[in-house]
Amino acid sequence: MKNNNLQRGLEAIKFVKSFKDLKIFYQKLAYSRVSGTRNKHFNVPPSLQIEPTNYCNSDCICCCSSRSTRKKGYMDLHLFKKIIDDAAQIRIKKIHLYLHGEPLLHPQIVEMISYIKSKNLGIHISTNGMSLNKEKIENILRTGINSADLLTFSIYGYSKDIHEKIMRGVKHDVVLKNIFDFIELRNKLHINGPAIETALFIIPENYNERDPFTKYWQGKVDHITVYENISEYFSNFGKMVPLNIHRDHTCLHLWERMCIYWNGDVTICCADINGEYIVGNLENQSIKEIWNSKQLLSIKKLHNEKQFQKHPLCSICDM
Repeated sequence: MKNNNLQRGLEAIKFVKSFKDLKIFYQKLAYSRVSGTRNKHFNVPPSLQIEPTNYCNSDCICCCSSRSTRKKGYMDLHLFKKIIDDAAQIRIKKIHLYLHGEPLLHPQIVEMISYIKSKNLGIHISTNGMSLNKEKIENILRTGINSADLLTFSIYGYSKDIHEKIMRGVKHDVVLKNIFDFIELRNKLHINGPAIETALFIIPENYNERDPFTKYWQGKVDHITVYENISEYFSNFGKMVPLNIHRDHTCLHLWERMCIYWNGDVTICCADINGEYIVGNLENQSIKEIWNSKQLLSIKKLHNEKQFQKHPLCSICDM
């Protein structure tokens, strides 16, 4: 799976329509240079990945959400604001507002987006697109969202049959309508953002959909991303089967972002589907404190030394 941050940054030049947009553009390029790299000098995470909720309205065949043993819930707005305040104070610039579950199901998601934008932070949201409607779209667009932001629609197929076969519970026609409604209203309101991306993750069931997918979306959205070499760990999430994986590369996610569950728990990685590897909680700790904790630094040390087999999660993950 390749890192697409630089490509997105370069494509974002079409959103430069003012001095503010130009400043945002250079911030995106700066983030793309640190994203996906190991840098021991980062004493704060380049970005946060926050889970508004782990509830989902889809049961994807390659996803673990419905089989996770973690308690389900919605992030408390007070906790969310505490995290964002902390992030803004230590100059984190980007918030990935999704993890497990469907983020747009959170009843206060619009207020969450608005609060992030009030702190001048960039947002990336990844959604299946089902829970949108025209009212919610307009409310999101009026939060102060701009060219710093990215909205990704995860679509597992070009065709209706394949899309709905993989993303059970998702209606192909509804998702497409919501995407086009979002773009139409964004243009009508003359709002310069968010960039709209459609993403296809290649798994055996949709292998032949790649070319028609890219051809269909070309010129319709701002970005098209196809993730080709999906890890065995990811593609077998939904099957919950034991894997015979020999990890041979360092995980850059440990340096790129901090993953935060809806209850404030900080996990080492998004692959920790059951919350078994918690390194702190942001209810009573700071981002900087957890990021520089001995527990998290010791895991990074294992990766630097390629001692992956010494950690029970990393030893079976090839992401």
